[in-house]
Amino acid sequence: MAHNDIICKPTLDTFIRFGIVLAAFLGFGMYFFYDAAIGYRKANEVYYSYHAFAMLGDKATSIFNAADWETERHNTPLIETRLENEEPVAADNEHIYPLPPDCEATRTCPPEACDFNAMAKSWNDCWLAYTARMRYPSQPTEHAYDAAAIREQWYAGGVCMGISAVLLFLMIRTARRVMALHDDSITAAGQTFRIADITRLDVRQWGKGFKGVAYATVNGRKIRLDGMTYGGFDPKKGEPAEAFMQALQARYKGEILEYEET
Repeated sequence: MAHNDIICKPTLDTFIRFGIVLAAFLGFGMYFFYDAAIGYRKANEVYYSYHAFAMLGDKATSIFNAADWETERHNTPLIETRLENEEPVAADNEHIYPLPPDCEATRTCPPEACDFNAMAKSWNDCWLAYTARMRYPSQPTEHAYDAAAIREQWYAGGVCMGISAVLLFLMIRTARRVMALHDDSITAAGQTFRIADITRLDVRQWGKGFKGVAYATVNGRKIRLDGMTYGGFDPKKGEPAEAFMQALQARYKGEILEYEET
C-alpha cells in the first residue's frame, strides 16, 4: 500500500445498525412461525375448553342429582373435534379451527370438570384449577383462529425471514467491501474506476448536516461514496471518510456540485 493511499473500512456502527434490524426481523419471523405452528392452535384449545366449561357449569346448575350429571358430562366432550386431513380440528359450517395434535385427549371431560358439586358451585374455580394444571392462560382469546389466520402467520413469518436473508446478504457484502483511494483510482460500491473517468462529483449531501454521502458520475452512472458506512467521521479516528473526500477533491479536476455557503 502506497503512503498516500486511503482505505476506509466498514464502521462498527454500520454493523450495529444491521444487527439491530436483522434481530428485529428474525424475532418477528420466529414469533409468527411460533403462532402458526403452536400459539394459535393452543389458543384455540383454550378458547373451546373455556366455553365448554361454561356450558357444563350451566348444565350443572340445572341438574339436581349427581347421577344425571354423570350421564350428561359423559355425553358432553370438552371440545367437539373431528379429523380434517388427519389433523384434529374444531369446525363450524364455514371455518376450520386447527387444534394441537394432542388435543384428542380432550374429547372427554378432565378431572376438574367431573365433580358435580364443585361445577354447580363455581365452574370458574374448576376452570382455574384446570388451567393451572395444564399451564394454560386462564383468560381465553376473544375468538378462535381459523386455518386462514394461521396461514397468514406462516406468510408473515416467511416475509420476515426473506427480509432477514436479504439483510444478512447486505451485511456480508458490506463487510467484504471498502472505500479506498489508490493514487489515481477509486474503489467504492464494489467497483474500481479512475479519478480521470469521473465526469461529475456531487458532494451536496456530504456536509456535516447530511453526514457523508456523495455521488461520482462515471460513464453516465452514479456511484455512491458512502462515508457513513465506510470510514466514518469519528474525530478520535481522524475522520477517515473526510480524509478520503479531501484527498479525492485535491486530485479531481472536474465538475463538483456543492451547496454554496451563505
